[in-house]
This record gives sequence, C-alpha cells and structure tokens, in this order.
Amino acid sequence: MAEQHRIGPWTRRHQLSPLQRAASELIPSACSIALSIREMVRQGYLLSALILTRPLLERVSTVVYLMQHPEAVKLWNDGWPHNSRPSMRKRLDAMLGPAGRGSDRPTAEQLQAVMDRYNSLVHGDPEAALHGAILLRDGQPGYTVGKDLKSPGRADEICWETAMWLVILETSGRVIFPAKDESA
Repeated sequence: MAEQHRIGPWTRRHQLSPLQRAASELIPSACSIALSIREMVRQGYLLSALILTRPLLERVSTVVYLMQHPEAVKLWNDGWPHNSRPSMRKRLDAMLGPAGRGSDRPTAEQLQAVMDRYNSLVHGDPEAALHGAILLRDGQPGYTVGKDLKSPGRADEICWETAMWLVILETSGRVIFPAKDESA
C-alpha cells in the first residue's frame, strides 16, 4: 500500500510513458485483488481466495511482460485482444526470466504444472474441487461451500503465493516509477 501511495502522486507529477500508463492501470487492480485475497483468507473463504490468485498473476505477469517487451504496450493500448495478446505461458516465461546454468528457474514441466493448476482453479474441473476438500466433523472427507477455518496450512500457502506475486509487482513498480526523478 505504501508503494501505491508513492506511485499515485508520481503519476500526476510526470508525463507518463506508454508503459507507465499501462502499469498505472494494471498495478492498482492487482493490489485490489491482493487485498480481496487477504480479506477472503481472514474470513476463511480459502477456495475463493485461491481462485483470485490467477487474476493477480495475470496482472503481475502482464506488467513484467510489458516491461520486457515495450513493443507490446501498443497491443495493451489497443485493448489487449484475446487472440492477439501473448499467452499466459509467454507472460509467465517473461516474469521468471531466462534459464541459465545453475538457474533456479522452473523447468518447462514445472511451468506447465503451474499453468494447469491455475487453469483448473478457474475452470472448476475435478482437480480444482480438491482445493475445497475438508474433513467433516465425523472425519469423512467433504467439500466446503462456506468458510474453511480449519486449514491454516492452506491459508498460509495462499498468503505465501500472493506475497510472492506482490514482491514481483512491487519490484516492477519501483523500476517503472523511479523514486527519484530521472531528470534530477
């Protein structure tokens, strides 16, 4: 939130580049989603919070992709048409950086597993249903339609994942909107 309080006034004091204009649209919505995730976790709506990590990732990966591919900003300004924008996989690749010797970068298979998980969550297939599984009072498995207050590990994972995307978003915001005026 502090970074948002810095960026907002910055955008009103400067002539924005096309990338800065796009980022000034994407970053606040990503932060809003993160706040929604936080509130859902606090209330115990863990499946819904987890599902929202996908649109958060979409926005974060788009900011990073636009930073790395300034020519794509025009596509963003043209409405980011579904059949023309880079795939989520390409944006995720851009966000994770190049693979190199000794790199901790995920393998192609690991990236595909991440994408499969997010797609599953969004589309509500049987794999996604497992994210709403709980143990009922009688010890039998079931699915929650409301709050899940008995899965602190699941809540921690959602918070960790959200924090990971926010670190990338904050770092990107600091690059796009420098703290010191470049003209000084």
